Amino acid sequence: MHKLFIEGVSFLRGDASLESFAPFVQVRQLRRMEMIAKNVLLCSFRACEQAQVIDRSDMGISISCGTGSLENTCKFLDSIIEDGDELSSPTAFAGSVHNATGLTLSLFLGSHGPCVTTGQLEGSFGAAFLTAQQFLAQKMCSRVLVAVTEDINPVGMDLLPADTGRFSSLFPRPQGPFERVAVAFVVTSEKSPMALFEITRFEFSRTSAQQVQNISVSSPAYMALQAAELMAAQKTFSLHTSFAGTDLLLEGNSCVN
Repeated sequence: MHKLFIEGVSFLRGDASLESFAPFVQVRQLRRMEMIAKNVLLCSFRACEQAQVIDRSDMGISISCGTGSLENTCKFLDSIIEDGDELSSPTAFAGSVHNATGLTLSLFLGSHGPCVTTGQLEGSFGAAFLTAQQFLAQKMCSRVLVAVTEDINPVGMDLLPADTGRFSSLFPRPQGPFERVAVAFVVTSEKSPMALFEITRFEFSRTSAQQVQNISVSSPAYMALQAAELMAAQKTFSLHTSFAGTDLLLEGNSCVN
């Protein structure tokens, strides 16, 4: 495995407040933006600030968004049902597309590097991290922003608490609680004075396992969140999970004395 280093990390449970964006962007520019994009955009600004990345023009972006913007998807479908095809909401449709988050990050961060979005349910984080590793190994960019964001499933919030077994293969914690999660990592293959953590082991593959127990949060982004929380606390970590046909192992050591 090519060496990987984390220079910046930021995470968020719940939704970002508009006031939080004041140091980075004019708040009025966020109008009509879907919530999952706002959340991970704030984390991305903070992670880049921590990594002291000033020129982001050649930075690659690898996004994990699982099922995408479920809230906007449901709004779009509701508009079709209520108003018909011709009067369905174009704003809700634009926000429901998986790549909408990638467009948002590229524009606001000023990045012209490679950008790939992965929507693979629980496998999204591992796949996004693998994509970042390949960007760096092939020297497509000098650093990669791994952006992880997940939405609340409005249908799941209504149905799952009453029948937790219905979608147990898709929801790690069908009993809730439900919250949006966003995480951002600035990843490089060269150790610099800004390096916070070294990723000592990363393995991502398919598996026959269908379920994993003792999951701490309900979002498919839970492992990225756990890693970010441990990095923020400067704790060495070893995380392993199997869910929805994928197996992910991630280990890291602090570079800060």
